Parts: sequence; C-alpha cells; structure tokens
Amino acid sequence: MLELFLIWLGGGIWFLSNMILRPKKLSNNRIYRIGAKTGRFNETVYKNSMKKQFMILSDYGYFLSCEVLEPEEADRIPIAILCHGYSQGKYRSLMYAEIFLKLGFRVIIYDHRNHGLSGKAFTSMGYYEKYDLKKIVDWCYDTYGPDCKIITHGESMGAATSLLHLDIDNRVLCTIADCAYSDLKELLKYQLKHYYHMPIFLIPLESFITFLRAGFWYGQVSPISVVRKVDTPILFIHGKKDKYVPTEMSVKMYKAKRNNKGLYLIAGAAHAQSCVTDKNGYEKVLRRFLKKYSGCTINNIKHFTT
Repeated sequence: MLELFLIWLGGGIWFLSNMILRPKKLSNNRIYRIGAKTGRFNETVYKNSMKKQFMILSDYGYFLSCEVLEPEEADRIPIAILCHGYSQGKYRSLMYAEIFLKLGFRVIIYDHRNHGLSGKAFTSMGYYEKYDLKKIVDWCYDTYGPDCKIITHGESMGAATSLLHLDIDNRVLCTIADCAYSDLKELLKYQLKHYYHMPIFLIPLESFITFLRAGFWYGQVSPISVVRKVDTPILFIHGKKDKYVPTEMSVKMYKAKRNNKGLYLIAGAAHAQSCVTDKNGYEKVLRRFLKKYSGCTINNIKHFTT
C-alpha cells in the first residue's frame, strides 16, 4: 500500500508540474482559423492591415516570434503590446488588436516562450515571461526611439505577465489585465479542488519539483504583490462567470492597488470571454481608461469598412 501511495504521489506531482511547465498548446494556424470562423476577430481588417513579422532574441537564448500591425496613420503613435494566455498564441490577441488599431495604436502581438513559433523553454506562468515582455519593450525603444509611448494588455496568463512585468520595468504608461490570476499558489489551490480533485498539500511539493526543473517557485508568481506597490495605472477586467480563474482575484487586486485603477466586471462572461460577450462595453471602458491614464491621443472608436 505504501508503494502504491508513493507511486500515486510521485505521479500526481509530476503531472501537476508538467501541467505548468509543458502545457498542451494550440497551433497558431488553428487559433487563427477558430478566431476567424467564430467571428472573434475581423479577418478582413487583419488581412488589410500593414504588418511585419520579426524575431527578438530573449535573455534566455530562444527567439520570440512577433508581429507588428500598423494603424492607418503611423506617425509618432502609441504602441500596445498584447500578451496572450496559457496554451494559446499571438493570434488569440487579434480581437484586442482590432480595438487598439481603431484607437490609433500601433500593435505588437507575440508568442510567449514555449508557445507558437517562439523558442521552446518551460512555461512559467509569468515568471520568465515578464523578462521576455521587457525585451519587447526594449525593442520598441530601440526601433521607435526613447519618446515612444507604450501600454500593455494581457489575457489570463498574459495578464499576469503584464502585471509582473511592472515590477521590473517602469516604462509602461498603463496596463490592462483581463482575467488575471492574483497568485499562482492560490489559483492552483482553487483548480486542484474544483477541476482535478487532488489534495492541495501537493502544491509545496510540486513547487519544489518545478524549482528543480525550471528554477522558480510558485510563490514568485504573485501579481497581487506587485499590484500593491506600483503606481502604474491598471484596468482590471473579468467575466462574472469565470470558473477557471475566479472573478474575485481581480476584485482583490483592484482593492489592493492604492490608486490609478479601474475595474470592469462583465455579466455573463466566462474565462477570457469578456470581449466576446460585451465587445461594445469593452471598447468603451478601454477607451475611457486609456484617455484618462495613457497620456496618448485616443481616436474615437469607428467601425472598419469591410
């Protein structure tokens, strides 16, 4: 019995560690096809936009696959860097890119490490990803000059990455965090109970194994600890029916932030579905927040002709 228990314990820990470090991922082609077919983004807008693909070398030796989309007028304009979620890829961000293009932003979408066409390294739920985001901000400054204005937007793991990035880089004017988790350990406790029906006492052991494999502890992935101390304006967005990352996590972070903040909770929206559920409301709240906090000239939202 003891041997069976140890086998079960070891298997569970390894499974959970792999769930973090080596998630099953969708290909960029599939993400694009699903988004176009379901109307998540306007394919004509994307095809007609001026764009360029490029690679950025990370501090960890792999390349990040990036794409820049240009608005109609591209002279001294602000930049929006968009971060996709866990198991997704850069084309998951096209719905948000469409909004930012309307608002007059140059948009950069990219694949996180271990996703899409970027280099294969362990996924870290934001810990290493925040340094990759910093490299993209560096690229913007090198390419567009020291006066460029940058905002970040993230969905789920990308939102957590955007928040963690604020702790190491003060060049971002403001951040939009859509369905971010407040703390990785708390998220795992919730998910182990509600989805995997496994005991939460495995989390410290799993964190230790993950540290041995990838060099970070789960306690180091805590966006709320960053939110408490930064002054960068943050807009928290979350669907009220999110069962994967509890809505309360964004509410807690909003309450923890001292000032320069916004909160938008969308009725009927499941995880990472807020913009799909209420796109008009999403656009309006986003434009109002950016107009107040980004210091950028924001275009009035207008509908693209197709």
